[in-house]
Amino acid sequence: MGNVTFDRLAGVLVGAACADSLGAGYEFGAPVSHGETVRMRGQGAFAPGEWTDDTAQLIAIAKAAADGADLTTPHGEDLVAANLQDWYLSPARLKDIGIHSSAVFGAVSTLPVDGLAERFRSEAAAKEARQPRSSGGNGALMRTSAVAMALYGDPAAMVETAMRLASMTHADELSSQSCAVWCLAVRAALMTDDPSDLDALAAQVDADVATYLSDAAEYWRGVLKESFGTAPVDYYDVRPGNGYCVTTLRAAWAAVTGTPVPADRPGLHFRMAVETAVRGGGDTDTVACVAGAVLGALWGYSAILTDWRRQIFGWPDVRDRDLLRIADAIQRGGFAHVDPDAWPHAEHFTENADWPHTESLAVHPHDDGVVLSGIDAAYGRMPLPDGQVDAVVSLCRVGSDDLAGLGVRPESHVEVRLIDQGWDANPNLRVVMEDAADVIREFRGKGLRVLLHCVAAQSRTPTVAALYAVRHLGIAPDVAIAEVCAALPAASPNPALRQVVLES
Repeated sequence: MGNVTFDRLAGVLVGAACADSLGAGYEFGAPVSHGETVRMRGQGAFAPGEWTDDTAQLIAIAKAAADGADLTTPHGEDLVAANLQDWYLSPARLKDIGIHSSAVFGAVSTLPVDGLAERFRSEAAAKEARQPRSSGGNGALMRTSAVAMALYGDPAAMVETAMRLASMTHADELSSQSCAVWCLAVRAALMTDDPSDLDALAAQVDADVATYLSDAAEYWRGVLKESFGTAPVDYYDVRPGNGYCVTTLRAAWAAVTGTPVPADRPGLHFRMAVETAVRGGGDTDTVACVAGAVLGALWGYSAILTDWRRQIFGWPDVRDRDLLRIADAIQRGGFAHVDPDAWPHAEHFTENADWPHTESLAVHPHDDGVVLSGIDAAYGRMPLPDGQVDAVVSLCRVGSDDLAGLGVRPESHVEVRLIDQGWDANPNLRVVMEDAADVIREFRGKGLRVLLHCVAAQSRTPTVAALYAVRHLGIAPDVAIAEVCAALPAASPNPALRQVVLES
């Protein structure tokens, strides 16, 4: 098992959020046929792209870890409890909360002081005593992947902490154990050498359950084995339904392991499996959120559709880039250890300021609604041809305020994780480039004028621009490369990026 990369760690948080936001539009509905497109459509109180209480509670745990709290300690648990209570007292809670969780939250004192986590446990236990077998819902499972983000290096502590944090709201043994099992699944996905080998993933989780959850291993190994390779829809009509913790886990594991990995574009497995989770019907947002955490750990942030990432938002008034900041802080041991001038935290990113050819600027030779540039035009240091743009696709790292002068809406700016090196530097290179080309088409289809840029428009910008022309404008690959590069005199695409275009 390999080292955990930032791409995969961020994939856990953003993958869960995107999957939850997608599933929110289908919650409590019947299974969705494969002939119907699954999209960020919203439903009820939720706008398109808005996540539910699933991701909000996940963020509550992630924020505590990002603030440097040790989740294995009473102090860390109290910070988690305080964050959960902050969410409960916010307007976001009025949009969505489970009946059981609402009863527990409502009974707990609102003051975030020492001992808050234990007060949660006391109220959860009291409610279970009053209403036996009422605590088996998936309300703890949906938030548990943040524990794996913080503690994957210490699996024994991770398992214990997952169960303790679960017991704060759900006084049910299987509920707590399901959280531990899923943390082991996230950990195995984070550390696997080959994300396309789902058999190896399952074998690792099976071994880890036997090691770290030995008292209940026989039951949970059976659950995972029975669910492997099935489909989420198989758990739509069963009893208890997929709002129950064990059934949710079965359905999520089915989405991960029962969705085939495409041989030519393995990273597409993330999107396909999340869509499969949503198609299963019932508690779609939670099943998808739980599955999305493992899928994000497997394939990384770079495999997550930019069209999904650009739309997501929710409590506590954050978006995609804010989730990256949280993930980075967790990896570095807390916000106290991050560099405020480094990506993704910097308001103004200066690392690329001294590159040559940053003044590169041209109109796409095959679509005059697409402007190609380096960072000078993106940062407002030089005028854009024919006025302003309505959307931006950044192929390089930028500061949060660097593009403010362009005046585009947050959901109309996407950052694509594309590294100007070779295949090894980009774990999902073909998927990422095609996705970037497709989001340009998405913007153009809405009548938006698009700025596509990297630092100097030498490699990333010309190749993605050419791929857009190939995929959506019917231009031959060699012609597209030649004519886009002719429009950008400094263009010099690296061989790996060029190859993606020529093989399209």
